[in-house]
Amino acid sequence: MRFIGLLLFFAVVLGTTSVHATIQEPINASLITDQHINYTVKDDDDYVMLTISTSHKETSLSILRHGLTVYFDDTGDKEKNVFVKYPYHSTPQRPNRSRPQNNEEVTSIDYDEIIDDLPGEAEFAFYGDHQEFHKDLNAFDISLGYQMTGEEQDVLQYSIKIPKNRITQDKKLDLSKLTIGVFTNLPQNKSDNEDMRGSSPNMRGGNQRGGRGRGGSGGGPGNRSERPSTQNEPVRIDYWFHADLD
Repeated sequence: MRFIGLLLFFAVVLGTTSVHATIQEPINASLITDQHINYTVKDDDDYVMLTISTSHKETSLSILRHGLTVYFDDTGDKEKNVFVKYPYHSTPQRPNRSRPQNNEEVTSIDYDEIIDDLPGEAEFAFYGDHQEFHKDLNAFDISLGYQMTGEEQDVLQYSIKIPKNRITQDKKLDLSKLTIGVFTNLPQNKSDNEDMRGSSPNMRGGNQRGGRGRGGSGGGPGNRSERPSTQNEPVRIDYWFHADLD
Protein backbone atom coordinates (compact mmCIF):
# COMPACT_ATOMS: atom_id res chain seq x y z
CA MET A 1 0.00 0.00 0.00
CA ARG A 2 2.87 2.38 0.78
CA PHE A 3 4.34 1.71 -2.65
CA ILE A 4 1.03 2.52 -4.36
CA GLY A 5 0.72 5.66 -2.26
CA LEU A 6 4.18 6.85 -3.34
CA LEU A 7 3.34 6.26 -6.98
CA LEU A 8 0.16 8.31 -6.63
CA PHE A 9 2.12 11.09 -4.90
CA PHE A 10 4.74 11.33 -7.67
CA ALA A 11 2.02 11.20 -10.32
CA VAL A 12 0.29 14.19 -8.73
CA VAL A 13 3.57 16.15 -8.43
CA LEU A 14 4.61 15.50 -12.02
CA GLY A 15 1.14 16.35 -13.27
CA THR A 16 1.16 19.63 -11.35
CA THR A 17 4.61 20.55 -12.73
CA SER A 18 3.43 19.90 -16.27
CA VAL A 19 0.40 22.15 -15.79
CA HIS A 20 2.54 24.99 -14.46
CA ALA A 21 4.97 24.64 -17.40
CA THR A 22 2.06 24.89 -19.84
CA ILE A 23 0.70 28.01 -18.17
CA GLN A 24 4.10 29.71 -18.38
CA GLU A 25 4.33 29.25 -22.14
CA PRO A 26 3.64 32.42 -24.20
CA ILE A 27 0.09 32.42 -25.47
CA ASN A 28 0.53 34.23 -28.79
CA ALA A 29 3.98 33.84 -30.32
CA SER A 30 5.36 32.86 -33.71
CA LEU A 31 9.03 32.06 -34.18
CA ILE A 32 10.21 31.90 -37.77
CA THR A 33 13.82 31.08 -38.58
CA ASP A 34 15.30 31.84 -41.97
CA GLN A 35 19.01 31.66 -42.74
CA HIS A 36 20.84 33.42 -39.89
CA ILE A 37 17.82 35.42 -38.69
CA ASN A 38 15.06 34.71 -36.19
CA TYR A 39 11.73 36.53 -36.44
CA THR A 40 9.47 36.44 -33.38
CA VAL A 41 5.94 37.87 -33.48
CA LYS A 42 3.70 38.36 -30.46
CA ASP A 43 0.48 40.26 -29.96
CA ASP A 44 -2.00 41.29 -27.30
CA ASP A 45 -5.30 43.13 -27.50
CA ASP A 46 -3.70 46.38 -28.63
CA TYR A 47 -0.20 45.81 -29.99
CA VAL A 48 1.91 43.69 -32.32
CA MET A 49 5.49 43.08 -31.19
CA LEU A 50 8.15 41.98 -33.67
CA THR A 51 11.69 40.97 -32.70
CA ILE A 52 14.41 40.32 -35.28
CA SER A 53 17.62 38.77 -34.03
CA THR A 54 20.85 37.44 -35.51
CA SER A 55 24.34 36.50 -34.38
CA HIS A 56 25.69 36.49 -37.93
CA LYS A 57 28.36 39.18 -38.11
CA GLU A 58 27.87 40.31 -41.72
CA THR A 59 24.09 40.41 -41.33
CA SER A 60 24.35 42.40 -38.09
CA LEU A 61 26.67 44.94 -39.69
CA SER A 62 24.42 45.31 -42.73
CA ILE A 63 21.39 45.96 -40.50
CA LEU A 64 23.23 48.49 -38.35
CA ARG A 65 24.85 50.28 -41.27
CA HIS A 66 21.78 50.57 -43.48
CA GLY A 67 18.77 50.06 -41.23
CA LEU A 68 15.52 48.17 -41.83
CA THR A 69 12.09 48.82 -43.27
CA VAL A 70 9.30 46.64 -41.86
CA TYR A 71 6.05 46.34 -43.82
CA PHE A 72 2.72 45.31 -42.27
CA ASP A 73 -0.02 44.10 -44.60
CA ASP A 74 -3.33 43.00 -43.09
CA THR A 75 -4.57 41.62 -46.44
CA GLY A 76 -1.86 38.96 -46.71
CA ASP A 77 -0.95 40.15 -50.22
CA LYS A 78 2.50 41.66 -49.44
CA GLU A 79 1.23 45.19 -49.97
CA LYS A 80 3.53 48.05 -48.91
CA ASN A 81 0.96 50.59 -47.74
CA VAL A 82 2.01 50.47 -44.09
CA PHE A 83 5.62 50.44 -42.95
CA VAL A 84 8.11 51.63 -40.36
CA LYS A 85 11.55 52.63 -41.58
CA TYR A 86 14.48 53.08 -39.22
CA PRO A 87 16.63 55.07 -39.37
CA TYR A 88 14.74 57.68 -41.36
CA HIS A 89 17.93 58.91 -43.04
CA SER A 90 19.75 55.87 -44.39
CA THR A 91 23.31 57.13 -44.01
CA PRO A 92 25.57 54.08 -43.71
CA GLN A 93 27.16 53.78 -40.27
CA ARG A 94 30.81 52.77 -40.21
CA PRO A 95 31.64 50.01 -37.72
CA ASN A 96 34.01 51.00 -34.94
CA ARG A 97 36.71 48.39 -34.58
CA SER A 98 38.91 48.15 -31.52
CA ARG A 99 42.64 48.16 -32.09
CA PRO A 100 44.38 44.78 -31.92
CA GLN A 101 46.35 44.05 -28.78
CA ASN A 102 49.28 41.68 -28.18
CA ASN A 103 49.76 41.24 -31.92
CA GLU A 104 46.21 39.98 -32.40
CA GLU A 105 45.15 40.04 -36.03
CA VAL A 106 41.39 39.93 -35.49
CA THR A 107 39.78 43.14 -34.29
CA SER A 108 36.44 43.29 -32.48
CA ILE A 109 33.56 45.57 -33.42
CA ASP A 110 31.95 47.80 -30.83
CA TYR A 111 28.30 47.18 -31.68
CA ASP A 112 27.04 49.14 -28.67
CA GLU A 113 28.87 52.25 -29.84
CA ILE A 114 27.34 51.92 -33.30
CA ILE A 115 23.88 51.61 -31.75
CA ASP A 116 24.47 54.64 -29.52
CA ASP A 117 25.46 56.70 -32.56
CA LEU A 118 22.32 55.87 -34.55
CA PRO A 119 19.84 58.74 -35.04
CA GLY A 120 16.50 58.70 -33.26
CA GLU A 121 14.34 59.62 -36.26
CA ALA A 122 12.21 57.01 -38.01
CA GLU A 123 9.49 57.07 -40.69
CA PHE A 124 5.93 55.78 -40.43
CA ALA A 125 3.75 55.35 -43.52
CA PHE A 126 0.02 54.59 -43.43
CA TYR A 127 -1.77 54.39 -46.77
CA GLY A 128 0.00 57.32 -48.39
CA ASP A 129 0.50 59.40 -45.26
CA HIS A 130 4.22 59.57 -44.45
CA GLN A 131 5.35 60.96 -41.11
CA GLU A 132 8.72 61.35 -39.44
CA PHE A 133 8.81 60.49 -35.72
CA HIS A 134 11.24 59.87 -32.88
CA LYS A 135 11.64 56.24 -31.93
CA ASP A 136 11.52 56.84 -28.16
CA LEU A 137 8.68 59.36 -27.89
CA ASN A 138 6.00 59.94 -30.50
CA ALA A 139 2.27 60.41 -31.05
CA PHE A 140 1.94 57.11 -32.91
CA ASP A 141 2.71 55.04 -29.79
CA ILE A 142 5.36 53.15 -31.77
CA SER A 143 8.55 52.07 -30.01
CA LEU A 144 11.60 50.48 -31.57
CA GLY A 145 15.33 50.06 -31.16
CA TYR A 146 18.43 47.87 -31.29
CA GLN A 147 20.28 46.12 -28.50
CA MET A 148 22.93 43.44 -28.07
CA THR A 149 21.82 40.30 -26.22
CA GLY A 150 23.05 36.80 -25.50
CA GLU A 151 25.51 35.43 -22.98
CA GLU A 152 28.43 36.92 -24.92
CA GLN A 153 26.51 39.99 -26.07
CA ASP A 154 26.95 38.87 -29.67
CA VAL A 155 23.30 38.73 -30.78
CA LEU A 156 21.88 41.82 -32.45
CA GLN A 157 18.20 42.31 -31.64
CA TYR A 158 15.82 44.74 -33.30
CA SER A 159 12.46 45.16 -31.60
CA ILE A 160 9.42 47.08 -32.73
CA LYS A 161 6.09 47.51 -30.94
CA ILE A 162 3.24 49.00 -32.93
CA PRO A 163 -0.47 49.51 -32.13
CA LYS A 164 -2.83 47.37 -34.15
CA ASN A 165 -4.83 50.42 -35.21
CA ARG A 166 -1.63 51.71 -36.87
CA ILE A 167 -1.48 48.59 -39.04
CA THR A 168 -5.04 48.17 -40.29
CA GLN A 169 -8.01 50.31 -41.21
CA ASP A 170 -10.33 47.54 -40.03
CA LYS A 171 -12.24 48.76 -36.97
CA LYS A 172 -12.35 45.18 -35.63
CA LEU A 173 -8.52 45.04 -35.79
CA ASP A 174 -8.62 41.72 -37.63
CA LEU A 175 -4.98 40.75 -38.31
CA SER A 176 -5.54 37.05 -39.02
CA LYS A 177 -4.06 37.50 -42.52
CA LEU A 178 -1.20 39.76 -41.46
CA THR A 179 2.00 39.40 -43.46
CA ILE A 180 5.23 41.12 -42.46
CA GLY A 181 8.01 42.10 -44.82
CA VAL A 182 11.53 42.90 -43.64
CA PHE A 183 13.93 44.73 -45.96
CA THR A 184 17.32 46.32 -45.55
CA ASN A 185 17.35 49.97 -46.61
CA LEU A 186 19.30 49.41 -49.79
CA PRO A 187 18.45 50.62 -53.29
CA GLN A 188 16.93 48.06 -55.61
CA ASN A 189 19.38 46.47 -57.98
CA LYS A 190 18.91 44.83 -61.33
CA SER A 191 18.19 41.41 -59.85
CA ASP A 192 15.43 42.88 -57.69
CA ASN A 193 13.69 44.28 -60.75
CA GLU A 194 13.94 40.90 -62.45
CA ASP A 195 12.46 39.23 -59.38
CA MET A 196 9.41 41.49 -59.62
CA ARG A 197 8.75 40.33 -63.19
CA GLY A 198 8.85 36.63 -62.42
CA SER A 199 10.10 33.97 -60.07
CA SER A 200 13.48 32.42 -60.66
CA PRO A 201 13.75 28.61 -60.28
CA ASN A 202 16.59 29.16 -57.82
CA MET A 203 14.48 31.26 -55.47
CA ARG A 204 13.78 29.85 -52.06
CA GLY A 205 10.39 29.95 -50.34
CA GLY A 206 8.99 28.97 -46.98
CA ASN A 207 10.74 29.02 -43.64
CA GLN A 208 11.95 26.82 -40.83
CA ARG A 209 10.21 26.79 -37.51
CA GLY A 210 12.09 26.74 -34.24
CA GLY A 211 11.51 26.91 -30.53
CA ARG A 212 8.13 26.23 -28.93
CA GLY A 213 6.27 29.03 -30.64
CA ARG A 214 3.75 28.56 -33.41
CA GLY A 215 5.54 28.52 -36.72
CA GLY A 216 4.30 30.98 -39.30
CA SER A 217 3.67 29.96 -42.87
CA GLY A 218 6.13 30.92 -45.56
CA GLY A 219 5.89 33.74 -47.99
CA GLY A 220 5.69 31.45 -51.00
CA PRO A 221 7.71 31.42 -54.24
CA GLY A 222 9.91 34.40 -54.85
CA ASN A 223 10.44 34.86 -51.12
CA ARG A 224 14.02 35.70 -50.20
CA SER A 225 15.75 36.53 -46.99
CA GLU A 226 19.48 37.01 -47.37
CA ARG A 227 21.05 37.50 -50.75
CA PRO A 228 24.56 36.15 -51.37
CA SER A 229 27.08 38.93 -50.94
CA THR A 230 30.70 39.56 -51.69
CA GLN A 231 33.12 41.51 -49.57
CA ASN A 232 32.06 44.70 -51.36
CA GLU A 233 28.31 44.04 -51.20
CA PRO A 234 26.33 44.22 -47.94
CA VAL A 235 23.95 41.45 -46.92
CA ARG A 236 20.51 42.18 -48.32
CA ILE A 237 17.42 41.09 -46.39
CA ASP A 238 14.24 40.74 -48.45
CA TYR A 239 11.77 38.50 -46.65
CA TRP A 240 8.01 38.17 -46.23
CA PHE A 241 6.22 35.84 -43.82
CA HIS A 242 2.77 35.30 -42.34
CA ALA A 243 2.52 36.45 -38.73
CA ASP A 244 0.02 33.66 -37.94
CA LEU A 245 -1.95 35.72 -35.42
CA ASP A 246 -5.42 34.61 -34.33
